[in-house]
Amino acid sequence: MSQINFQVRKSDGSLEPFKIEKLIMSLARSGADPKEAEKIANEVVSVVENGVATKRIYSIAHGILKRYNQGSYMRYSLKKAILRLGPSGYTFEKYFADILREYGYETQNNVVMKGRCIKHEIDVLAHKDDTAVTVECKYHSTAGRASDAKVALYIHSRFKDLEDEAKKYFNVSKYEGWLVTNTRFTIDAVNYARCMGFKILGWRYPLDGGLEYMIEKKRLYPVTMISGIKANLANKLISKGFILVRDIISIDKKKLKDMFGLSNIQAGKLRRYAVELCDGKIEH
Repeated sequence: MSQINFQVRKSDGSLEPFKIEKLIMSLARSGADPKEAEKIANEVVSVVENGVATKRIYSIAHGILKRYNQGSYMRYSLKKAILRLGPSGYTFEKYFADILREYGYETQNNVVMKGRCIKHEIDVLAHKDDTAVTVECKYHSTAGRASDAKVALYIHSRFKDLEDEAKKYFNVSKYEGWLVTNTRFTIDAVNYARCMGFKILGWRYPLDGGLEYMIEKKRLYPVTMISGIKANLANKLISKGFILVRDIISIDKKKLKDMFGLSNIQAGKLRRYAVELCDGKIEH
């Protein structure tokens, strides 16, 4: 692999050295063969200039990937697909609850609970083994937004107020507060969470287990990942409780056709794309 010497512009406007390894890893995570991922990355490098936006780099890589593998191409759109869950954060809250359930948690959305001092509406209330978890979701419909220290400070105070009642609710001895976002955290927010001992989960944070890692490990893709289907179908799927792509696989073509007013071709395409995204293998 040749040495690459140019900078890229991030979504917040700052510049950083381009690392081709990050692009290759991103392509590989989407399911591309390692050799294909390296080939695509080198092809991208050959057509971009110094100061190019990272968004542009990934857009070019995305287009090239489509030539190789439809399933990998769709998986590469994960970040954009989550942004399309908006504009409100309610669907993201339901989506994250679905993710937690696939990791063995019992979950509820939008629970009102009296804390030690005041009432709170909890985005996701979860329970696993001997631990109660309250999750605050901060959803952003644009990639450049970040959750800052003000958010972390406010959420931490809610967690402290809810701790005793959450443990009583599930009759458990342990408690965790989670702050989850679909974008990123500022450095101050990360430092505050580390200092105060509550969990934060975002895009590429933590590096060894961020939101995208939880999704990709079990291929828990949102239905907004599916491309080339009838306009507004993703919204119809979500309105009927289908947020995970894998939920579509369990439904036969005729039922999909009847439920969503699709033609045989459209229903078949929807189910085929769902299988391709999940690679026909669902980890339990």
